[in-house]
This record gives sequence, structure tokens and C-alpha cells, in this order.
Amino acid sequence: MPTVKEATKMVVLGQSKAKVSAEQSEKLMKARCRLMTREPWYGHVAMGMTWIPSNMPWMEEANRTMGVRIVNGHDIQCLYYPPFVDSLTIKELFAVIQHEIEHIVRCHCIRSGHRNPEGWNIAADMTVNGKKTSPRIGYQEPATNELIVPLKGNIVWIPEDWAGDETSEWYYEKLQKNQKGGTCGQCGRPAPGKGKGKGKGKGKSEDGKGEGEGEGEGEGGCPSCGQSDGDSYNYGGVSGKVIDDHSTWNQSDVSEDEARQLVKDVVDQATEKCQGHVPAHLEQAIAELAKPIVRWRELLRHYLGKHVGNHRKTYSRRNRRRRKFGMAGISHHAAATVTVIIDTSGSIGNRELEQFFAEIEQISSRAKVNILQWDAAFQGYESYRRGDWKKITCKGRGGTDMVGPMDWLIDNKLVPDCTILLTDGYTGWHQNINFPCITVITVPEGTVDGPPYGHTVRMKVNQ
Repeated sequence: MPTVKEATKMVVLGQSKAKVSAEQSEKLMKARCRLMTREPWYGHVAMGMTWIPSNMPWMEEANRTMGVRIVNGHDIQCLYYPPFVDSLTIKELFAVIQHEIEHIVRCHCIRSGHRNPEGWNIAADMTVNGKKTSPRIGYQEPATNELIVPLKGNIVWIPEDWAGDETSEWYYEKLQKNQKGGTCGQCGRPAPGKGKGKGKGKGKSEDGKGEGEGEGEGEGGCPSCGQSDGDSYNYGGVSGKVIDDHSTWNQSDVSEDEARQLVKDVVDQATEKCQGHVPAHLEQAIAELAKPIVRWRELLRHYLGKHVGNHRKTYSRRNRRRRKFGMAGISHHAAATVTVIIDTSGSIGNRELEQFFAEIEQISSRAKVNILQWDAAFQGYESYRRGDWKKITCKGRGGTDMVGPMDWLIDNKLVPDCTILLTDGYTGWHQNINFPCITVITVPEGTVDGPPYGHTVRMKVNQ
């Protein structure tokens, strides 16, 4: 799967850039205009996107469709394969564009994390499409009320016996649990992963040559019902075809915070122009866009710059203003001392530690860093240099006491210029701290309270 940089290089080399005919361009425009007329809110969001014809050379030709990505920090792009536009009616294209906009508003392209791609694709499409009896996308024929969606409706729907208003993460977890059980999306019976499936093959006839039907073993087929459609997903008890190309999501090059802000701006503009036309099922997703996210990494660096400073005097560098012997210069390396207290109790997982040591690496380039490990008691104190994360062993894994390490620093006269504490927050807090301190808590807001001193931020743990 190419990154944005690689995909851009493909365009430059002519490998990805596609020629679009006047008919194809007009059909896409008509579908967007129809959207503006029938569903004006979606139409205005579509106006805020950039539409790019692409050969999508990273996909097999049969799977080249349409996909979205957020790039350059300010551009929501929809890549489409011109023959795919040809294959759809304007009404079907209407539904596909709705589908893409729903993915964008829900920020699916930058929320996958380390999840299983197949499971996340299904969960995201379920959230977007809704239930077959209460769909969220599609062109409604005024005369007959017939709902027109691509693939003759054989798409991924939320099962009727599942909750209909959950998040994509919720659906993903449910799919994962079902997948471990190996259930078939068609018949619900156990499906170990291999089964008989129908296929075409060459065979002998009376004249010696001819085509014939045959059977063979295939991955993903169900031995009970024989379902083995290579174009359909069959995952965690849910089956159906995916409308669009989700591989473009991996080409997004912005953080979740940046993407949320960009999408929020586009959504706000559409909402302002279409009062009363915002889809009811998207109100919660739009509200989530408006919730502020504390960018704990940026806040951490800003706080360090404020309390630690970013320079120190040193005789190892020449003074640039007064170039005389004996005049100290300025260094921006190890400007001050920072002590990082790591909660090594049993409730802190490896994910939290991995993310935090990644930040310690950055801190160590601008400050002298010491590591203090503590669970319910002292577990070690040592200096940290860049790369030390490879050899540091976390000790403890017992109970939690985050009052103790503060007292230890005070008693041993090792209070640094700034103290950073990583913990899950399930602990008591010191009541008499008057030195700069940042507390990074690994559980969401509202779960536990932070300390009465310093600054508290929440760390979002990558899954």
C-alpha cells in the first residue's frame, strides 16, 4: 500500500493519474448535483472535497472503485477510478458519494490504529450503511419509495439483532469476538476457514475441449453452506460487499486531531448553509468533532519549554555575540534536569510504557533526564540517555503509591527543574507539591481525578 508520498510519485510518473472522459466527469457532477438537491447537507460537504481521477494501481482492477484520504493537513480528497463511475447509475453514484462523506465525517480513515484491517473495514461500513430496514445511505425513489444502493443491496449492513447506534469501535470488538468463534456470515454455523466452493475450470468434452463447472478447496469458505464469494467479506458473523476502496485511508498523512479540525470546518460550513438538513444519525458524530482533545505530547513539550527553558551557558561553545576568550556560549542540549516518574504497578500495560518511552526519547534531546521507577515502593533511579529504552527493565508490578516518589525526591534533595509522572491515576495524591510537575494519566477523563498540583493531561493509548 503506497504512502501519500509514494502515491504522489506515482501520479508524477503517470502510473496513477487517470484520464477521465467528459461523460464520466459529467456523470459524477450530476450525482453531486442530485445530492445537493435531494440531500443538501451532503452536497455541501462534497463541495468541500477535492475529486481526483486515479488508476489506483495498488489495487486489482476489479477492486478499483472510490476512496477518501486526508492529506497535507488541509485537503480532503476523494480518488475515483473512472471506469467505476461508468459502471454505476447516477442514483447508485449518489449513494456511494454519501457513503464516502459518512466515512469522512466519522474520521474512519485515521481511526483504524493497529486494528485488524478486515474487521475495521466491516465495522466502518456497518456504521455508515446502517441496518437494511433503516438505511443511512441510498437514493429514495419518490414514486415507489424504493431504496437504490450499489451492488443491488448486497452490501455490509448492521445485523437486525445488533444495536443500531453504536460506534465503529464497538462493532469492531463484537466482530472480533465472533471471528474468534469462527462463525459463518451466511448460515451462522462454525466455519474453520476452509470449505468447498464452486468455481470454473477447463474440462474435456466430446470434441476434446470445453468449459466445465468444478469444485475445489478455497480459503474462507464455509463447509456448511459453501459460501466462498471472493468479492464479499465474511467476517465475525457479518457478510456483504464493501462499496469502496478503504486502502486509500492508509495514505492519510495527518494526525487524528488535525483531521478532526479539518473535517469540523467542512461540516460547520455545510451545517451553516443547510440548517435543518443535518442527518439525525450523524448528530453524535458531529458533536464528537466539536469536543476538544488535549494534545498531550504538544502540551508536554510546551510545558517543558516554559518551566525548563531551552538553553544553558557552556564554555564548550563559542559566544556568538562577544567572541572573546573566556566568554561562555549557549547550548540547547540538556538545558535542564527532568525526572520522569514511571508508575510500574501491575495496572500499567506495555502499550502505555511504549508510548511514554517514545516521548522520553524526545525529552532527552533537550534536557538531562532521570528515570524513577515506583509502584508501591522504590524500584530504581537512573539517568537516561537516548536509546536507553532498549535496555531498561521495568521493575515492580505491585500496588500503586504515587505519594511516595514525590517524598523520595524531596527527602533526597533531587527535585529537578520539572517532574513528569506517568500513571493510570488509581492512586492517592500528594497534597503539598510546589514545584513544576506534569501528571500524565492513561485513563479517560471522568474515570479518575488528577492531583491538586501542577498540570494534568490525558494520554490516549494506541490500541
